[in-house]
Amino acid sequence: MLSKIISIFKPKTLQRHIKVLVIDDAEVDRRVAIAAIEKGGYTALFAIDGRSGFEMAKAEKPNLIILDYDMPDIKGPEVCRLIKANPGTAHIPVLFLTSLTDPDYVVNCFEQGENYLSKPISVGLLLKQIDSILKDFIAP
Repeated sequence: MLSKIISIFKPKTLQRHIKVLVIDDAEVDRRVAIAAIEKGGYTALFAIDGRSGFEMAKAEKPNLIILDYDMPDIKGPEVCRLIKANPGTAHIPVLFLTSLTDPDYVVNCFEQGENYLSKPISVGLLLKQIDSILKDFIAP
């Protein structure tokens, strides 16, 4: 039983050249997302608000951005629009990760980004989603 629990947190094959940026103001959700990213063997970056997340995306050029919808400074859809309007970041896939499950919010997520996953976060499900989005970057 203990080995199964430990295996949850053990990284797979290291893919350290692949960077995933988490933009989320909720510390618990950020930590869970970072745990999933690191379990996948990827490099985790994080920002605690939309402005710093957009600046980090421009500077770091991550392979994937995981973006919260409801943040205090700039809402996730606006951050996504900024990312997609910037030539240096427009190609980066965005995964919205939010507790807002009303159909209007979900549709808005899909219209702004390419992917959506609802909170509460499951490390396993989030890692599967990350792996699926990043499949073209993962070495066989």
